[in-house]
Amino acid sequence: MTVQVQALPKQRLEGFARDFALLRRRRMLSLDHGVTVAALAGGRTDDLSRSGLVRRDLRRSFGKATGVARGVPLTVRLRLVSANSGRPLAGHALYLWHADRDGAYSLHSPGLEERNYLRGVQFTDESGWTTFSTIFPGAHDGRWPHLHVEAVPGATTQVALPGDACATAYGTLGYEQSATHLALATPVTEDGGELTMATVTGDLGRGLVATRTISI
Repeated sequence: MTVQVQALPKQRLEGFARDFALLRRRRMLSLDHGVTVAALAGGRTDDLSRSGLVRRDLRRSFGKATGVARGVPLTVRLRLVSANSGRPLAGHALYLWHADRDGAYSLHSPGLEERNYLRGVQFTDESGWTTFSTIFPGAHDGRWPHLHVEAVPGATTQVALPGDACATAYGTLGYEQSATHLALATPVTEDGGELTMATVTGDLGRGLVATRTISI
């Protein structure tokens, strides 16, 4: 099964455009003066690459930001396909971001405004696949553990993680707060329920792998 990415209305603009503006304002990017989100979304891939956002490993902050996100290793494998034909979409930028093991977000959560880990961009290959190396995200505010994915610009979805994988990750040192939050959370329903659920394989020794196909 696949999950379809929805375009956000302007009043709900979030994800890449919002975070890019924050990164520029806080001088966390390596970009020439005057580069805009519109230029990047219009195909300025060289500028996007120089920004520091294009990276496979999301665990460290980039640019002038500092900090490393600790947690259970997670590989995220995403495949982007056409909602009309089901064919793979190559060369598309996917922006992935998610919470740390405490359920907090770099750039936005109190105390993490000068961190920018656990967020980044990768481009899909000829088969529509892309891969990120990160950590298993924590739970927060009664929300089920999830990943945010945006097909730049502006088409975004949330990919939930299955309960057995969450229980495995949250039984390790450092995830105590998320284990408490998980007990109060319910599986994602407002974003499509089981249709948004990733498949998770692997184990704590080798690392976990979350796989999902999304369509636009």
